[in-house]
Amino acid sequence: MTNDNIYERLSEPFPQEMERTVNKSGTQLTYLPVSEIINRMNRIFGPTGWSHEVLSCHRDATDPEWVIAHVRVRTSDGASHDGVGGGQVKRKKSGDIVDLGDEFKGAVSDALKKACQHFGVGLYLARDIEAIEIDDAMHAPTPEPTPIDEKYERFMEVRALLDDDNVRALKEYWNTYSGGRPVPKRSEFTEKELELLTVEALRLHLGATTISDVSGEEGE
Repeated sequence: MTNDNIYERLSEPFPQEMERTVNKSGTQLTYLPVSEIINRMNRIFGPTGWSHEVLSCHRDATDPEWVIAHVRVRTSDGASHDGVGGGQVKRKKSGDIVDLGDEFKGAVSDALKKACQHFGVGLYLARDIEAIEIDDAMHAPTPEPTPIDEKYERFMEVRALLDDDNVRALKEYWNTYSGGRPVPKRSEFTEKELELLTVEALRLHLGATTISDVSGEEGE
């Protein structure tokens, strides 16, 4: 499996049913449970094909009301990424801490998710929608050229050889041939029209009075 294929599988969006939302400071944020992140890593690398190491997890020295964790994720091929996460200590009305162990676990889970984001897992949730659309468009497969595309490119190559007088003559030719129809857009040309225009442009470029047409018959 190539690295591109692995990245595509890692970064594939999760079903909406697996996503969760939380309201923070009046803003609704979408996130993924750490269990879904672990499951994605297990499915792609295998349960023994990756691991994570908690490098540190402690209450912040500046603000002890926060627990900060630093996690490193490694895969069997030697790749590794770090993530830092945290969580605020929750207290009862009495001021007692609700469950400090749970805050440590949450900080490690947050850091683990941040590290896996570097591999592409759930990264789309942290990206702007417009940026994702632009990125998708930039990396979309290039469509195979159609017969119209090929004939149009050939016509434009020949037309580029014409001087201004011959360009005007070509426009007059089209006006006569089409009965005054406006010059079509690239996608609106027919193959026959492009063939005829290419032959006429070539005739003008060569200064010929007679040239074989596209059907093999000679005309004046």
